[in-house]
Amino acid sequence: MEHIVSFGEEFSDKNRTFYIEMAGITYPDPNYRIRRDVSPIYCFEYVIDGEGDVTVDNRTNHPEKGDLYILPKGCLHDYHSDAQKPFEKIWMNVRGPLCDELIHVYGLMGILIVKKIDDVYPIFKEFLEICENKELSIDEIHSRCALVFHKLIMKISERLGSESGKAVNDTAAEIKAYIDRNIYEHIGIDDIARQVNLSQSQVNRIFKKSFDVTPYNYILNRKIDTAKLLLKNTSLTVKEIAYKLNFADEHYFSNLFLEKTGVRPKNY
Repeated sequence: MEHIVSFGEEFSDKNRTFYIEMAGITYPDPNYRIRRDVSPIYCFEYVIDGEGDVTVDNRTNHPEKGDLYILPKGCLHDYHSDAQKPFEKIWMNVRGPLCDELIHVYGLMGILIVKKIDDVYPIFKEFLEICENKELSIDEIHSRCALVFHKLIMKISERLGSESGKAVNDTAAEIKAYIDRNIYEHIGIDDIARQVNLSQSQVNRIFKKSFDVTPYNYILNRKIDTAKLLLKNTSLTVKEIAYKLNFADEHYFSNLFLEKTGVRPKNY
């Protein structure tokens, strides 16, 4: 069972920079499952209780009570409740250029799950309460929710930069910022190690502890996510995007894109 507030296509203005498809609460259901082959929306979901499995393209996570997960647009979404401990969660489905820009600016591309981030729950509740407010116009709802969405993005970014262990997190945040700043360059683990004056094994260990992904895979995920934005929002060819993102050649880029997303870039 779900409590859902939805906004139909009649309210979907193409000039709107931020649009809410739906928001709501999912109550425990052992049979709960959602699949979108190529999602046109971003889904942000906070797990109030229970657990389950969440797959984005070929990456699977197991969010539990207190976790937040992000399902980016343009990807396969496949997620379901654990049969014994089904999800109870509060969520928002959104899209628009503002979502793209905030996720890019705050470096959240490639981030799928944030563990034990209870302080975002009130933000989700605030978002849903605005959506439910029948005294507000559609424009007012979207304007107010856009500000709340920005607050959510800032809270997630703040948390990712301040995970337990300050010395480790400062270094992990520096590595992440270096990758995000140089995503159009060729970035090797040796380059990162020189940048932060650590060994390659230390770089791998510190980064994975903070972000639950190796620097190498984070780089690939960020490049593929950036390629998705370029494919959808520019007139650049596949070859030009491969060159712009510093892949060895167009064929390697195309094969990696297929591996990560299930489709060729020319078909995306």
